[in-house]
Amino acid sequence: MDSRDSSSAVASDAARDASLLSEDAAVLSVTSTLAKSALSCFQSGKFEDCIDILIQLDQKQHNDPKVLHNMAIAEYFKGGCSKSKKLLEELNCVKKQSEELASAAREQVEAVNPGTNVSVSKDQFDSTVTTLNIAVTWFHMHQYTKSSSILEPLFQNIGRLDETIALQISFLLLDIALACHDAVKFLAVFDYMDKAFGVGFGSHEENGSTMQLSSNQGSKTSSLLSSSVVADTVAESSLCEETLDYDNVLAEIAAEKRMKSVGHIPANNLLKTLSERSFSTADLKLELQLYKVRFLLLTRNLKLAKREVKHAMNIAQKRDSSMALLLKSQLEYAHGNHQKAMKLLVVSGIHKESGTSGIFNNNLGCIYYQLGKYEASSQLFSKALRSCSSLRNEKPVKTFSLSQNKSLLITYNMGLLYLARGEPLLAAQCFQKASVVFCRQPLIWLRLAECCMMALQNGLLDRSEIRVNVVGKGKYRKLMIEENGHLELDGSTQCGKLSLPLARACLSNGIYLLNESLLNESKSDRESTLSVGMNETKEASSADHGEANTNSDLKEAKGGLNQDIMQSSLSAFKDIQSREKLLIKQALLANMAYVELELENPIKALAAANSLLQLPDCSKIYVFLGHLYAAEALCLLNRPVEAGAHLSAYLVGPDDFKLPYEQEDFDQWRMNTSSDCEETLDSSTGNARDSVFLKPEEARGALFADLAALLATQGHHDQAKAMITHALTLLPNNVQATVTAVYIDMMLGRSQDALTRLKQCTRVSFVPGRLEVRAS
Repeated sequence: MDSRDSSSAVASDAARDASLLSEDAAVLSVTSTLAKSALSCFQSGKFEDCIDILIQLDQKQHNDPKVLHNMAIAEYFKGGCSKSKKLLEELNCVKKQSEELASAAREQVEAVNPGTNVSVSKDQFDSTVTTLNIAVTWFHMHQYTKSSSILEPLFQNIGRLDETIALQISFLLLDIALACHDAVKFLAVFDYMDKAFGVGFGSHEENGSTMQLSSNQGSKTSSLLSSSVVADTVAESSLCEETLDYDNVLAEIAAEKRMKSVGHIPANNLLKTLSERSFSTADLKLELQLYKVRFLLLTRNLKLAKREVKHAMNIAQKRDSSMALLLKSQLEYAHGNHQKAMKLLVVSGIHKESGTSGIFNNNLGCIYYQLGKYEASSQLFSKALRSCSSLRNEKPVKTFSLSQNKSLLITYNMGLLYLARGEPLLAAQCFQKASVVFCRQPLIWLRLAECCMMALQNGLLDRSEIRVNVVGKGKYRKLMIEENGHLELDGSTQCGKLSLPLARACLSNGIYLLNESLLNESKSDRESTLSVGMNETKEASSADHGEANTNSDLKEAKGGLNQDIMQSSLSAFKDIQSREKLLIKQALLANMAYVELELENPIKALAAANSLLQLPDCSKIYVFLGHLYAAEALCLLNRPVEAGAHLSAYLVGPDDFKLPYEQEDFDQWRMNTSSDCEETLDSSTGNARDSVFLKPEEARGALFADLAALLATQGHHDQAKAMITHALTLLPNNVQATVTAVYIDMMLGRSQDALTRLKQCTRVSFVPGRLEVRAS
């Protein structure tokens, strides 16, 4: 071929290549235009139009994971965000497909270049956004453990991720940690954010500087979503824009700010558009400051929380300060300054927003509960539930409404209120509904058991085989059937179904979960649950700790909050948690002994009572109950000498008892049990109920009554008479003591005295040998 032929061929090839490039550019231009149109429709709430455009994109780029990802999200919103499980299935399929394509691409490169290091574009088949959306969906469903398990691998390699995505992962992990009351995990994530973004535990200097994303990260990211993964994002805002390189682009959200709230809801979620890959650190600093306050409230470090919330107010002076005011209200609530907490709650203005009016009413209901105004508290909780219901029905639907829905938490609070008012059937219904969220918490099983026991004490349960009563009048008459300890209202869709066997099952669940929690706690003490794959972060942390040991007081005075102080808060919180778990375990075992005695299982009752007495640092009140229940069980097992040994532990002479515990012990017990471990407020919601534990003098009277019963069963009626006289002096209205006195009078031939005492009781049942003193 001559040179002219060669030149002609080259020219022909060049022309063909130019034509192909032109066609590719045209196709890419069309897909880019379609992607932008889909994004615009999505943001406008036109989900059907968005899906139609995405179908066109899929025809041009068949089975592209990013298109399928966006289609799944658009379909989810089109269906009113009601099919979360379906969304999870589709996102998991997209993630699997991305991973398979990435693996195939690596194999293809390796085949062409064997023996070389294989690298595939990290953006081409990156499944990070899809994985993040899966975690977000689980978060919206209140499945925090699942969400966390998905995020942890991302967090361990967070140094390789785009900084915007890293922020979203970090904020979501912070919210999960707060939701789970996991201060250890919170501190690990916050420590990373402090070092990675330069705003966190350090000084309180304010500035308006901007944070620059590194030059090789986020070049095609169009917006920053601070804590967005727990608001109307990522599922709403990660609709991928089909750019020339098909990079994931996080879309902006129409709303310029997010709702403010407390509890398991994310803090002040602000959305700012990126301009030249930079954004002001002021908003991020406010976000982290608010999270810092929430951490201090979680760990009960109220002194530092007071100082830090003031700093948050200073940062928020020219911004929305509603979240800071809300946290300040929460701080006053934790201090017991309920009137001040109420004023700050009103000033926060969250009742004006439909998305947070439910939180306002719930928190106000908690305050009124603490003030003893149960009726007002009940009305506010009901109003809060109505607000949550209306939030779910808002159009257009937002995934934020799902995580914002606190109806189950408020329902739990309502259950506590009913329990305090002595309405166990209604309380049980509330706890059963709330168990969807709290089923892994020992406390809710304790509460359900208490409902059963209160129903028994209120005469709502009957031990007879079958009993039928007529309730209501006229057309509202219905049968109330009591069978095998169960109570049901015939024809009622909201029937109570409480029983002593149910109480036993609930207590068993609570004990199992508590033991599991204690085991996991000991494991987590040995090694952190999260680790960041960045050596420099660990080195910096070690250096910081070394410098801070001797200067923490000085730094605190200057307004900084260093790692040592945060670690100190964490250590103190672990001690508080340990004490709380010990109290819960004491209550579970004491109630188990009580229930087993009621079910006439003295062997199991004795085992529970002995386990209670063997607990280290057991409260004097629960030690007292342990001895009483053990004595009763032994009496039923015909072991009176051993039963007497338990009662004689409090003898100070042949015929006198010392106080089993002092008033100070009683007051301390009430203070320790005045808070619940799960509530919408991050601090304590309030008393589960004022328990019917005996006051010290009444407990002493119970000892006299029980020893009298024991002596009577052994035939020592004269000694028993003296003991029961002491008991009735201290417990003049106690039915069990009166019945014991009746029995002793009859054994001594004093029939008239026995008859006189019987007239004092309208509902009594007595089994010889049973010690009938109870405390729940």
